[in-house]
Amino acid sequence: MKYGFFFFISVLAFVACQENEISTFDNESSLFFFRDIYNNNSKGTPQLDSTSYSFFLAGSIQVDTVWLDVLLTGSPSDQDRPFRIVQSNVGEPGGAVAGTHYVAFDDPEMVKRMVMPANKVSVALPVIMTRTPQMDTEEYRLDMEILPNEYFIQGIKDRVVYVLKITGKATKPANWDSPNSYLATFGEWGQEKMRFIIDYVGYNTFDETLITDYRYYLQLKAREKLAEYEAVKGPIYEADGTRVTFPAAS
Repeated sequence: MKYGFFFFISVLAFVACQENEISTFDNESSLFFFRDIYNNNSKGTPQLDSTSYSFFLAGSIQVDTVWLDVLLTGSPSDQDRPFRIVQSNVGEPGGAVAGTHYVAFDDPEMVKRMVMPANKVSVALPVIMTRTPQMDTEEYRLDMEILPNEYFIQGIKDRVVYVLKITGKATKPANWDSPNSYLATFGEWGQEKMRFIIDYVGYNTFDETLITDYRYYLQLKAREKLAEYEAVKGPIYEADGTRVTFPAAS
């Protein structure tokens, strides 16, 4: 009887605790950055635990945008709710500089964007980047963090931060070495190879999924264009002396 009484009290305490947690979840909201290795964000682009952007792929473009989805936990509201994002690595070596490498988060253009709309559970946030001459040889890191405010409580620590790396150098696409990636049709990655693919093969969308026939076409075109180039100007070499080649189509 004694044990049964304490068991009954424990059950009541557990239920009360659960009800309190559910109530808290329903009445309090927080925000976090979308992350998914299988699905793209609302703009159709990958959003993993970090993003590397290179102006190398953008030709003469001097200003470009990376879109990041910010998601809601808790219930949507019937009113627009502003939120706040700051750079958490200000002044650190290699850290991006607001107003130089990207539009600052306290800029009026950004402030009006940092709002979770009424009756919505997600919003696409633009991070506007500006190219500088130093980016041709350097990479700058922008660590973003969502801070709590009067509308949102502190979210899960490792989900309220997001890293964006900005450069003008050629960077290896994250999925280049993936077993199922079509990029394997181009062989080993290299900066000069990537430049050739962009300039002569005419392809620069390295994060999209391609059907098999188009992969085969790109492989044949790369080999054909390289042969034409070498007939006039000779072989192309990477900085380490490796000759640029493309594997035979299979």
